[in-house]
This record gives sequence, C-alpha cells and structure tokens, in this order.
Amino acid sequence: MNSYLKFITKRPVLVLIALFAITAALSYGMRNLQFDSSVESVMPKQDEDYIKYMKTREIFGDNGRFLIMAVSADNLWSASSFEKINDFLIDIEEYKDFNEQKEKTRLKKFNEMAGRSDVCLKDFYDRFSDDPAFVRFLKRKSPADFKTDDILPEDAVEKLKASIIEDIELKRIEIIDTILSPLNAEDITGKDDTLEAYDLIAEDDSGRRIIPRTQEGIDQFKKRLTSNPAFKQGIYAIDRKTGEISDFAIIIKLCGTMDRTTMVGELADIIKSYKELTIIVSGVPFLNKRFNDYIHEDLGRNVPLVILVATIVFFFNFRSIRGVILPLTTLILAELWTFGLMGHLGYEITTVGGTLPPLLVAVGSSYSIHVLNQYYADFELITRKGRQKGLPIAMSHITTTVLLAGLTTFAAFMTFLTSQVSAILEWGVFSAIGVMFAVFISITFIPASLTLLPHRYPSLLIGKRNIRKTSLVDKALVLIAMITVRHHKKVFAVTAVVFCIAVAGMLRLKVDTDMLHYFKDDDSAKIDVLKIGHKFGGEWGFNITIDSGKIDGVKQREFLETVEELRQWLVADENKDLKIGRTDAFSDFIKRMHMAMNNDDPDYYKIPENSLDILDYLEIYSGDDDDSDGRVDAFEPFVDPDFQKCNILARLAAKSGKGIGTAETNHIIHKIRQHLAENLPEPYSFEITGFPIINAKLAHYIVTGQMKGLLLSLMIVLVVIIFLFRKFKAGPLSLIDMGMTILINFGIMGWLGISLDMVTSIIAAITIGIGVDDTIHFLNKYRSVKKENVSIPDAIEQTIYVSGKAILFTSLALIFGFLVMVTSHFLPMVLFGLLVALTMVNTTIGSIVLVPAAIRLTGIDLSPPTAVKKD
Repeated sequence: MNSYLKFITKRPVLVLIALFAITAALSYGMRNLQFDSSVESVMPKQDEDYIKYMKTREIFGDNGRFLIMAVSADNLWSASSFEKINDFLIDIEEYKDFNEQKEKTRLKKFNEMAGRSDVCLKDFYDRFSDDPAFVRFLKRKSPADFKTDDILPEDAVEKLKASIIEDIELKRIEIIDTILSPLNAEDITGKDDTLEAYDLIAEDDSGRRIIPRTQEGIDQFKKRLTSNPAFKQGIYAIDRKTGEISDFAIIIKLCGTMDRTTMVGELADIIKSYKELTIIVSGVPFLNKRFNDYIHEDLGRNVPLVILVATIVFFFNFRSIRGVILPLTTLILAELWTFGLMGHLGYEITTVGGTLPPLLVAVGSSYSIHVLNQYYADFELITRKGRQKGLPIAMSHITTTVLLAGLTTFAAFMTFLTSQVSAILEWGVFSAIGVMFAVFISITFIPASLTLLPHRYPSLLIGKRNIRKTSLVDKALVLIAMITVRHHKKVFAVTAVVFCIAVAGMLRLKVDTDMLHYFKDDDSAKIDVLKIGHKFGGEWGFNITIDSGKIDGVKQREFLETVEELRQWLVADENKDLKIGRTDAFSDFIKRMHMAMNNDDPDYYKIPENSLDILDYLEIYSGDDDDSDGRVDAFEPFVDPDFQKCNILARLAAKSGKGIGTAETNHIIHKIRQHLAENLPEPYSFEITGFPIINAKLAHYIVTGQMKGLLLSLMIVLVVIIFLFRKFKAGPLSLIDMGMTILINFGIMGWLGISLDMVTSIIAAITIGIGVDDTIHFLNKYRSVKKENVSIPDAIEQTIYVSGKAILFTSLALIFGFLVMVTSHFLPMVLFGLLVALTMVNTTIGSIVLVPAAIRLTGIDLSPPTAVKKD
C-alpha cells in the first residue's frame, strides 16, 4: 500500500486526470438507464410456477394483468357524456390497430404546415379539422404556455413533430390487444334460429359508432346493456345505494411482455385531458408505471438531499472547505461510476435498486471521512516529513484498513449472488462494485488532492493559543470510554434484556410482497385500485385452468356444469375468506346463447340440459376469428384452440381496504387447490396460475434468499476477520455487533408489524456490509495501540478517542443520509430509510460500546502471533 501511496503523491496531477477521464467515460452510460418494477423482471425464469404462468399466457393471453378504468360523469346517461366517453375511447383505440398510411398522411400534412414561418396552434387545429382524434393529440402535446393564436417558435414546432414521430412508433408496436367497454361491446342475439354477435352501439359505413343522442336511443342502449347478466360488474358498475348504473368500465388488455410503461404513460396523458369525466384507473401495468415514477422522483429528490446531509456532516467534522469538497467529490464520483456502469451494461433500476444512491453516498462518506480524519490526526507528522514523504506514512495504515473493510463489505454484498430474485442479485452485485469504487476513489483521490493543496489545519478547530478545541463529540467519547471500561458487565446485562425482547419480536415477523403493500394508505393509486375492486369485483385476477382430458371436452354439458359449480363455490358466502369478487369463463357465452335462443328470458341464463344444444349453438354462432386459430376471438381468453381446457378468470377483491397480502394469497390458493383435489371428477385435472401466485412465490424466494445470504455473509465476515487478525477469537468478537444489530432490526419489524419485502429484506446485508467497517476500524486500531504494551482499559480508551470519532461522524452521515428516504412516496422506501438509520445507530453503539465491553470482559488478546525462532 505504501508503494501505491508514493506513486499517487509523486504524480498527483496524472492521477486526478485519470480519475476524471474514467468518470467521463462511465457517466456517459447513465443516459441508457431504464426503470423496471415488474414482477416478471425479478422472478427466476426456471421456476415451475413461472413456467406454468407463461404457458397459460401463451394460450389464453394475459388475463390477470389488465388495465381497468371506471368512467363516470355528473350526468352519465346524457348525449354529451356519451360523446365525451366515445372520444376518450377513440383516443385509446388509436393505439390498437396501426394504420401506417393514416399516420404518414398526418405527418406529411403536419410537415407542410410546419414549413410556414408564422404558424400557430389554431392553424394546425384547423388543418386537421376532419381528424378530431389527431387534433386532441396535438392539444395534449402542445406547449401549455402558448395560446392557440400565438405564433409558435421553431423549437416548439420541432418538439411537436418529435412527439408525433414518437407516437407513431408507439402505435406501430400495437401493444394494446383488446379494448372492452359498453360503447364497443358485443352481445349475442338469437333471432330467426341463428346466433350472431351484434354491437351494443351500431356503427356507420365508415366504422364510426352511432352514439345515441335522444333519450329514447339512450334508454334502448341501456336496455341492451343490462340484458346480459355477464355485463354487470363486468363492463358497468352498480351504485349499491341507488341500484343505478354509476360507472362504465374500459378494460384494456396489453400484449405479450413488451415494455408497457410508455403506453401506460400515454393513457395517463389522455385521461388528464378529459376533465369533464371522472376516470380512475387500476391494474398491474398502471401500478408498475406508478412504481417507476416514484423511483424516478426519489432519485431526483433523495440524492441531492443525501449529498446535502453529507455536506453538513463533513463540515461539522472537518470545519474546512477541503473537508467538505474532497469527501463530497469522492461520493459523487462513486455514484457516477456505479450508475454509469449499470447503464453501459444494460441493467435497469428496479424497486430495490432505488436504495442504491443513498447507500453509495453513505458508504462513500464513511471511507472518505476515515481517510481525511487520519490526515488531520497525523498533521504534525506530515508537517515534519513534508507532504510527499509524510502522506504515504500517515495514510498507509488507514488506507489498508479502509481497503480491508471495503473488501469485507464487497464480499458481504456479493453473497446476494445466491439469491434467485434477479433484482436482489443485481442490487448485491452493483452495491459490491459501488463499494469498491468508493474505496478506490477515497484512497486515490483524497491523497492526490492533499498533495496539491496547501498543508493547513482547519482554523475553526483551533482555539486560543493554538490549542485544539475539545468538541462535544470528544466529551461524548470520554463518557463512552468510561462506560465500556468501568461498567462492561452492566452493558452486557442490558444487552441480554434487549436480546430477549428482539427475539420475541422476530417471531412475529411476516413476509408480504403484495403490490398494494408498497403504497401508503392515502396514496391515490392505492385508493383508486381499491375503489375499482369494489365496483367491478376485483383489482386483478388469477387463472384456474380445468382440463377436460379430451379434445372438445369443454363443449360437454357435464364439464360446463362442473365449471359452474366451481364458480359458484368460489364466490359463495361461506367462502368469503377467498376474497373473490367475480369470475369469468367460457360458460358465460354458452349461457348467453341459451338465453338468446329462448327469447332473452333470464330464466334460461344457464347451461343447456343437452350437450347437443351446446354443439348446435357453437355451430350456428357467427363470430370473428381474426387469427384463424379455431376460436372465436371473444372465446380466446377462456378456451384453448382444441376446446380441451377451460380457463376461469377469478378476480381478487380486497374487502378490508388494505389489499390482499402474501399470506392471504397463499391461503386462498391452498384452499382452492384442496377443494379441487377433493371434488374435481375424473378425468378432469387443474392448474392454478397468474400474477398473484407469482407474487406470492416471490415471497418464498425472498425468505430463502435472506437466510442463505445472511448466513453466508456472517461466515465470510468471520473468515475475513480471523484471517485479518490471525486470531480465531477475533471472528466471534466481530459478530457480536452485527448479530445484535440484525436481531434488533428483525425484532423491531416484528413488533411494529413491518413486513419483510423485496426492499426491507436487504437491510440485514447492509447491516453486515457497513457494520463490519466500523468493527474492523475499531479492532485494527485497538491492536495497533495494544502493541505499545499499554493496559487493556487504556488501549480501549485510546482507541475510542481516535477511531470512535471517525466512527461517530461516518455513522451520522449514514443515519441522516438514510433518513432522507422518509420523504419518499414509496412506503417500503420510507420504512427502509427509518430501519437502516436505526440499524446504523445500533451498529455504532455496538462497535464503540459492545465490542470494547466484550474486550474488557474477556481480556481477549488480538496481538498478532509471534514467529517462533529456530535455534
């Protein structure tokens, strides 16, 4: 290490140029960073349940993960409201079927107008007066600070053009698969012994819906809408107080596994433009978008706040400009290197990844404070020797300690390679890399900069007669030293009590990965999801696939009756614990056909008594089969092409107002599986899959990953400490601090009802990764002092006075840095910030109180073994 420091102090300018060149190269990658909070992005692809989930999606589509909007107005049953809802629906339908010729024509006409020098927004609106949907698009994308008759500057026109081109590319991928609402829904009619699908609202020759404008027309539409029992709570909602229709649903099913964030963002913009309507949105894609927005907001707000907090801590510690600028630059470089590398390698920022910035700022602060603190501690030595000779001597011990601490933290974070949850695995890897970046920059940038800067001691730390001031921190350290040396037995008595309380709390700890669990109770997204679940029988659903065992088996009466019996059991009053608000299945079509063939008599909304009738209905029913797979398009979510399997979509509806947790989901699935195993007739079989099941399975991986990673981290720390100090006893001694801190963290979570989720599950690793730094600093300094043949009490006191100060200030940076996260909209981030801050308090107490008290109690000798001389 001494040779490396000599190189830095001899060529400081070259070193600094190299550091900033690396920064420029790496930080360029940040422009490639993307956000992804979807469950699919973190699930192990080889998981059996995940494979079943993806296969079911291939056959039936992604039925459980849809967007559902509840649309209402002050006077819903009026021509003006119908017109607005129709316009809203048309704006969404623009993204369903891509018409390249229409889009090229729009762009060409826009470019013709844009070529004029005095064009205003009104000119564009007038030019596209025959294309109302595009005019509405232009209004959404137009600069808000321009009036319609203001002349647009060239840059505003170019931005508008760029928005059009981006919109064309979004439409081109045709991410929207299906749009269903009362205005575009089809029903079944059975006139003249034929079964045909007809539009609830007819279309003219050009394909435009003929919106009813008279009360008579509206009443007729209402009658058609309410004649199909399947539509109730499906595409319209009933006000439970008045019994009247209160909302129309617009259900949007998205295609495949493509990125949905942009599309959901565009839908959000469309919603905002319809202020005359009341529109609330629910669905997993919508919540994923809100996740990404929150992560983005947190990064934009928290990083500057954490840096501000670190700046304040640096100033109170060093009381000088260089004492702020040098460590501040160190942690900013560490951030840029880490996130730039993520961007270059194509990794995305996930739900867990949002914790990386404050973590790296905190860790970077810790290492830089230790290095700079040593510079001031050996200020006289450097003065005597000169900077080029004195700096390597002064920095040699601390840089070695920082490097060893960093390597231990690196190893602790790398244990997340054992996690099967990709988001946690990636977090561990980039945390580990970020730690090593912070170490390297701290032991390189600070010595190089100090070589070039004037050699000065902070004037604010010097009192009268050039005597260094005794700060409050110094006085606190004297008190701490007295407690650990004179009252070490009492320290362990208190620790024993805390241990018992923490264990009792840990036994109450629960795991929860439910999406709504991530939102605060007053968050509009959570409120809207619960409202829609109440109106339409559920927020999202899962699939129960029943296999008849033979081709065309789904068309048999006995099979469909079995399906209906299961559906009735799922929503029965005695099964309220299943929390299923609604089910949809292929049998709904058969029942509607039977009702249509019997003069729309509601008594015939049931499975026909004869299987031949079912076959006849399917034979005479004329419906579209656009993809020619043998299924009518409307049947595709519910039967496979061979009509062997029937898919029941069951919607989960939270009835407590707090969402459905992981434990509840596991109970629901277990009860359904048990019922089917006991009651499903031979030769039928079943599979249950869907988003809630995958989400619950994620909890299993989080718990198992937590246990594996925790044990492996502790073992690595144990081995590293034993190897570092070449004393077996040093290993268990180092684990006292971290073990108690982890236990207290889990105990607090258990007592306060804070669940273990994807974010809070990494706290234990942070405890080990960061906590071991303080322990190594303390033990290494203690061993160095003890070499001078001082007594154990004196060695403890001297160590606390020197290392304790750096530990306290690094801990302050960590504590307040993580507390910044309480400003997040994201509930797990708030809890994460609070818990990590509390954990840092505990690790600090452990390293400067519990560890020295253990040394005092046991009298452990950490001196390196002496070599035996041979005669």
